[in-house]
Amino acid sequence: AGLDVTVLEGSRRTGGRVWTRFELEGRPEMGASQIGRSYSRVIALCQRFGLPLIPERRDIFPSAMHYRGQWIDPRAWAASPLNEMQGEERAIAPNLVHALLLDRYNRLKTLEDWLDPAFADLDISVVELLRRHGHSAQAIDFATRSGGSSGPYATSALALMQETTRNRFDIAFGRPPGASAERGAYGFVNPRDQLVNGLAMFSNIEGGTQRLTDAMAAALGDRVRTGKIVYEIDMSGPKALVRCMDGSSFQADRVIYAGPFNTLRRVQVRPFFEGAQAQAITELGVGQTTRAFLMVREPYWEQDGLSPSFFTDGPLQQLWIINDGSNSRVRRAMAVMTGGNALRIDMMDPDTFGRFVVSEIERLRPAAKGKVDFIAGMAWEKVPLIGACRHLYAPGQVTRFAKPMIEPWKALHVAGEHTRRLDFGMEAALESGERAAMEELDALG
Repeated sequence: AGLDVTVLEGSRRTGGRVWTRFELEGRPEMGASQIGRSYSRVIALCQRFGLPLIPERRDIFPSAMHYRGQWIDPRAWAASPLNEMQGEERAIAPNLVHALLLDRYNRLKTLEDWLDPAFADLDISVVELLRRHGHSAQAIDFATRSGGSSGPYATSALALMQETTRNRFDIAFGRPPGASAERGAYGFVNPRDQLVNGLAMFSNIEGGTQRLTDAMAAALGDRVRTGKIVYEIDMSGPKALVRCMDGSSFQADRVIYAGPFNTLRRVQVRPFFEGAQAQAITELGVGQTTRAFLMVREPYWEQDGLSPSFFTDGPLQQLWIINDGSNSRVRRAMAVMTGGNALRIDMMDPDTFGRFVVSEIERLRPAAKGKVDFIAGMAWEKVPLIGACRHLYAPGQVTRFAKPMIEPWKALHVAGEHTRRLDFGMEAALESGERAAMEELDALG
């Protein structure tokens, strides 16, 4: 639009939670990777920069279950004496309780319903939602273990329903006639033979997701200044003054802050936000997910007879063995820990973390001994300038904060995936940037 724009990036690397580790075996994605068929902005940028999209090849092999010190065949779970759930709950696999029960009580139909006061009664914790519907203590326990939140009472069910509603929209978008979406234990299975306009249900950027953010930064050229950690945004004068830790400063008519609120609250904003917006920036919660990326050199499940992947009530939580459609005996794998488990494991140094993950796999699956290599760990909580895997609305915060928290404040606009209205993931980040840019253009006349 003809404006003179400077991008200040605190890190030496652009991309934020888009980070492909090109130098590691298996080229693991530390953050964003999935591109849905309805991700129109992401797809358009990929086309603009000539980045091919390929069907995601990351299905998860079936899971065994280790619970209270015993291996249980998931097919026998309904009749197991360890199954203390009630009625029709008993037929639900523990790692599916959260997703299936949340779907059951999700009344949202459109992508904007979550902002409608008519659904404010759902802005409660998952625990309270399931108690309200009479679910057993064990079902509630399983739901809070597998839900990926930071605690049983930490996350608004309404916010999670917004995400599943958006996910359902994306799954249905452009679905071939007669095709169905098969839910796996950890999301929907990606049918790679059901392409619409060349796109699968989930696609990846060939060569790595970071190729997109690298291309975007390259297109902006010297407008992008890395290593600029902002510590103050002073709007007390006729222009905004942005000060950085290296002593540099920048004047601007308008400012967009695109980092998460848990980093914005560490910036001295003068004058500071007011009302519900100030509360949101100060209080909006964050979720923690820690991942370990591994290579399985030999299929140990051929020896112990259990399913390749597994979930457990122990600290490891989930191990996913990746089915990439090949006949290779070497497999990529990922261990996923959330909430309190993630925070405890994040206290380990990287070497201790790697040894712990491998030793825990070998303890639970002795047949895996000597067959699993640790490649890398990822805890966004430990990454400076990011500090969390994602934002999380606590119960009641959607109703209190979701609408007012994104309003422009003086010369300052906020963007980022956490300020989304309709979208999810990378598409939500682009949606928010588009919205903030339009606000600036409107403010500048």
